[in-house]
Amino acid sequence: MKPWFLAGAMLVWGVGPAVAQAVPMKTLGDAVDRYGDGLGSLRGVRELSDGRVLIADGAGEALIVWTPGSGADTLTNIGQGPEEYRVPDGLFPLPNDGTLLVDIGNARLVEIASDLSFGDTRPIALGPAGMGMTLLFPVGTDSNGRIYYEQRPGGMGADADSATIARFNPEDESSDELGKRKLPAQKRTDSGSANNQRTMIRPVPLSAEDSWSVGYDGSVAVARTADYRIDWIRPDGSVVTGSPVPYEPVRVGRAEREEWLEALGGGLQVSAQSNGGPVQLSFSRGGGGQGGDAGDYEWPDVKPPFTGRAVWVDGEGRAWVMRQTEAGAAALLDVFSASGKWTAQVELPADRHLVGFGQGTLYLTYTDELDFAWLERYQAPSI
Repeated sequence: MKPWFLAGAMLVWGVGPAVAQAVPMKTLGDAVDRYGDGLGSLRGVRELSDGRVLIADGAGEALIVWTPGSGADTLTNIGQGPEEYRVPDGLFPLPNDGTLLVDIGNARLVEIASDLSFGDTRPIALGPAGMGMTLLFPVGTDSNGRIYYEQRPGGMGADADSATIARFNPEDESSDELGKRKLPAQKRTDSGSANNQRTMIRPVPLSAEDSWSVGYDGSVAVARTADYRIDWIRPDGSVVTGSPVPYEPVRVGRAEREEWLEALGGGLQVSAQSNGGPVQLSFSRGGGGQGGDAGDYEWPDVKPPFTGRAVWVDGEGRAWVMRQTEAGAAALLDVFSASGKWTAQVELPADRHLVGFGQGTLYLTYTDELDFAWLERYQAPSI
């Protein structure tokens, strides 16, 4: 299927400290397919080679198989057994058209074959569960079945300024360190006595951080916040450094503060409990609107270029970065080539957000007034 695009592309100009640059602005037409039911929460989308689409509805505790134009089924093997799942989350490609399912309800990763049969599982925790553990929580996978994740110094709850981008090989249980990314700033508050000390770590609103993702060939795209550029870490460890992209910061007003607070409560929550025995690890995702009041935080004057979950790599090996816009404005995605060059900008339809790529397709989602998530498929623009 040939890529479809809307004619009449515009040029986008950005003025930086020393350069002026123009790239074409692309827009999308109408959705070509739409999943017919609202979802409790859309956590993962995975398009298979035959066109079927796996959908992870975390709040609905359902793993859905959607065949656009034909209908959908739900995999009903829900539970804690070896061929079951409880709360589906991320979905990532594996060799031979397989899929890696992140099952946060059972705190494990599950391999699913192309015929949708369940295979091997492994715990999300690497090593004994505890506050100092490392979580094998995937950011991406490659064509060799390796899993890309972050290692944070000190484990859960640690107050660190950077994380290590790592690659896990399931065949020999080994991990390679590929690079670093800047973490968002946090504010730590200690209280209580020496024998009963309590520590609270809270995020600093809209603080600058790097973001990254990985292509199926194993190339890692890291968006650097300091001068807004894309660095590519190749599978052999070599690094391609892109040129800085002009960016005009968005000022932070009341609407931007409310938007950040609304999104804060929807992140992944991890807990580890022990009643005198082995540590039990559990994961959950809360709803939005749990960030507290704006007066509880110190706010910056402007937004950083992007958030920490802003990078995707498509099937053509290009990096897409969702740049920060004013609250309520249409989402804008910057597209970068394999050399790190800024080549285009894509404006999404109103209230839509990118959740994944297929074969020449984009998957977008939006949330209705009842907080149901709706999934749509679009033809990718010609870039």
